[in-house]
Amino acid sequence: MDPHLSGSKVDRQVYHNIYEPLVTLDTKLGIRPGLAESWSQPDPRTLVFKLRRGVRFHDGTDFTAEAAKFNFDRMKTEPKSVRKGEVASIDSVDVVDSHTIKINLKRPDAALLATLTDRAGMMISPKVVQERGAELQRNAKGAGTGPFEFVEWVKDAHLVIKRNEGYWNRQGGPYLDRVRYRPILDDTVKLQSLQSGEIDVMDYVQPRDVAAVKADKNVVVLDVPSLAAFAYQLNHQKPPFNNKALRQAVAYSLDLEQIVKGVWLNVGVPANGPIPPTSWAYDKSIPYIKRDLAKAKARLAEGGKPGGFEFTMTTANIPINVQEAEVIQAQLREAGITTKIKLVDAATQLSDGNSRNFEMISYQWSGRPDPDGNIYQFFRTTPGTSLNWSGISNPKLDELLDKTREVSNQAERKKLYSELIRLLQDELPMVYTVHPVEPKAFSPRVQGYEPIPDGMMRFKDVWLK
Repeated sequence: MDPHLSGSKVDRQVYHNIYEPLVTLDTKLGIRPGLAESWSQPDPRTLVFKLRRGVRFHDGTDFTAEAAKFNFDRMKTEPKSVRKGEVASIDSVDVVDSHTIKINLKRPDAALLATLTDRAGMMISPKVVQERGAELQRNAKGAGTGPFEFVEWVKDAHLVIKRNEGYWNRQGGPYLDRVRYRPILDDTVKLQSLQSGEIDVMDYVQPRDVAAVKADKNVVVLDVPSLAAFAYQLNHQKPPFNNKALRQAVAYSLDLEQIVKGVWLNVGVPANGPIPPTSWAYDKSIPYIKRDLAKAKARLAEGGKPGGFEFTMTTANIPINVQEAEVIQAQLREAGITTKIKLVDAATQLSDGNSRNFEMISYQWSGRPDPDGNIYQFFRTTPGTSLNWSGISNPKLDELLDKTREVSNQAERKKLYSELIRLLQDELPMVYTVHPVEPKAFSPRVQGYEPIPDGMMRFKDVWLK
């Protein structure tokens, strides 16, 4: 429940209803006022935010410039913060007056505004942080400013939020009294629960169910184009994948078309890298890595393993991940590479990734509105805990990554991103498989839902017929 410590997508589904960022996204990924009513950039290294007056945290304390500064300082200095990479360009935050902050940057950062539409821009009550400490991760009572307040979280059963009666934004909702999130791990049961009216919303329809659900009159399906990139991180800091030729052997052994067709049932497209087709920075002239067993075998020989090698692939123990892992295992076998599959729960997957306790690990990134959010924090040399699980540290890569933040012209940035994609296809800190589409399903009673391509379900203006 603590946005500064969270590395998981499912957390964000709840956050976007309890917490609010300084700026928000519209359905076209444009940036709109949130807790900041306006902003200006007097020079490339300064960003000034005018904050909304009359906003209160759910604990009754005022949202002020001091509170905003507290949040930025915490993201930068809290040892367990996983926002460090996202706010790395921020040098300091000054309180100008009670409702104005000035962000001083170490270097220009073209992606920062878009980054602040998500967890890095979400404001938590300083009083709750100071009084509750680590317990905030389980109990967010009073912590946010959003349209809904945290009520309770019963592990493995449900998480409940209720309407914030004192919400600052009087336009539109919140209309719903309560929202109850239920973890239903079995996709079939989840779908049956929706079809029987036991639940009202399903955040994701599995590819195998899409056709049937679309034919069902009792269910409304929305295909939300996503920003996601699904991949496998390869650990560069230990054998076998500290050997570039062996990383390339794996990439050339994979048949992405077969994976997208057989596993994802074409509810998505093969990925050429971290940037999805929904992004302005996507370069369709760069092909995804095609299967080439002759090249794979040549790379094995070059890497000193002409007879192949063995490694362990860690993935989440959910049906589609298991299915994809088994298809990959079979494809690698044809190149003489033996793969053991290690199935873990989501918490273990995160801790294994953060501690680099893996050889190859699946990583499903839900994506960010600016391409920077799909790239920078994964591949920039970063000391300590970060999303750079592969441990890649490449001066050329670092230089390009920094340039993408310094240049504000979109056409220039796009060229740099294309150069990055080519370098990533060569260095392979990650092997990308698919950019999925995210079908969401609703009971016909649910009205007023606006699909934003970040895939997050915001319930402020939703009502029931």
